[in-house]
Amino acid sequence: MIYLLKYFVLVVLLSVIVSCSDDKGTKGNESKIETTFENPLYDGADPWMIKHNNLYYTCYSDGNNISVSESRFMTVKENDKVIFTGTSQDEKLYSLWAPELHFVKGKWYIYYAGAKRKGTPYTYQRARVLESDNPLGPYTDKGEIYTGDNYKNQTPENNIWAIDMNVFEYNSKWYATWSGWEKQVDTDKTAQHTYIAQLINPWTLGKRSLISKASEEWEIGEDFALQEGQEVLKHNNDLFIVYSTRGSWTKHYKLGLLKLIGIDPLNTDSWEKHGPVFGGTNSVHGVGHASFVKSPDNTEYWIFYHSKKGTEHGWDRDVRLQKFVFNNEGFPVFGNPIDAGVSINKPSGEL
Repeated sequence: MIYLLKYFVLVVLLSVIVSCSDDKGTKGNESKIETTFENPLYDGADPWMIKHNNLYYTCYSDGNNISVSESRFMTVKENDKVIFTGTSQDEKLYSLWAPELHFVKGKWYIYYAGAKRKGTPYTYQRARVLESDNPLGPYTDKGEIYTGDNYKNQTPENNIWAIDMNVFEYNSKWYATWSGWEKQVDTDKTAQHTYIAQLINPWTLGKRSLISKASEEWEIGEDFALQEGQEVLKHNNDLFIVYSTRGSWTKHYKLGLLKLIGIDPLNTDSWEKHGPVFGGTNSVHGVGHASFVKSPDNTEYWIFYHSKKGTEHGWDRDVRLQKFVFNNEGFPVFGNPIDAGVSINKPSGEL
């Protein structure tokens, strides 16, 4: 009788242990596997993401420092490191804008805009570049990039305002595209255009070509016309430059694009304008300055962009991510920005 009682107690205890294991083990682990995320991801502006060797690198600025994050995921930053503090060759730089991390001919380069004078007016912005053997540094400052017209006699005095530089390879040649002024002036309320030039090396450009100005009704509306945040998007045999237009400080900020229809990217007639291709809604405002990246399994395209937190003028912004597709004609279809708090399936292969 005592033996049977001990046996019964043992069976009950084992049943409780198994039950607890099933409830708190299996179910608990399942609940920890998050299959969705929500926008916005975090505060920030001018987001840049690049995929390399199955890792994702985001590059961003807080205005005074440039940081790089290395992560296994598109939706989460992991290893975050400040790689540049604005002190360069015994001089201090200010207003570090829109850094982009690129892998060019075996080395890593961060293209960004910086000014040698603090504060407004923002007339001293120049394109600059850092170089490293590793995406997380350390980086060597290669200095200011000449973006003026007198490229055979390059001096700081005849250089011209430039921001948002993006570099890309096309037909075995490297090019840079950026937002620039036609000439140097004393007001930052100056029209910004889309320029392109061939890279002689990662910190030296050939002759610049003006390939686009803001001219359409959907591009114009503020004190001055602008195109900025130029980003290259490739799909099959098509090459696009997706740019931001209207005032970045307004709810009207949006995306347009240029499609390469000719042979020579340096020729203005080789580009065809389309837009707007991505804009705000009644609940998501001032979307722009996007970059583009593939999912972990390379089956999906995603747009990484920022939006304004409100409708009032200013630069209080957050960072968002959503999937897009290409239509039968090969054009990117971004749809509408997804509202905050809506569940979005994580990029394919990220789980």
